[in-house]
Amino acid sequence: MAEETIYLKEVLEIMRTPNSEGKAVKFDISVRTFNRNSKTGGALNSYENAKLVMKEKGMDKDSIYALQHFKKPKTPKIRKNPQHFENKTRNIRLENGEVKKIHIRYIISFNGKKVIY
Repeated sequence: MAEETIYLKEVLEIMRTPNSEGKAVKFDISVRTFNRNSKTGGALNSYENAKLVMKEKGMDKDSIYALQHFKKPKTPKIRKNPQHFENKTRNIRLENGEVKKIHIRYIISFNGKKVIY
């Protein structure tokens, strides 16, 4: 039986397309880890019901975007631009609210389909 496949370009498009309510879509994803400095990693992490961190319509005050942009700290904090496009990374939010940075080239499967380039 042939395994279903999906192209990385399609994966990225599905991740960033909001649903009919203007919210980020949920997906299941498996990603390999790798540390370029120490040349270690290779562990396979699987995340269920993850979402791409993005601006959503009708967000509540506790959403990631609202916490980053609307609450002003007493002392201004300078944030570095993550340059996701150049670094080929994306931030995903897990069900428990934790945010993980993933490298798009290390995505192994997306919604049960094998990712190909």
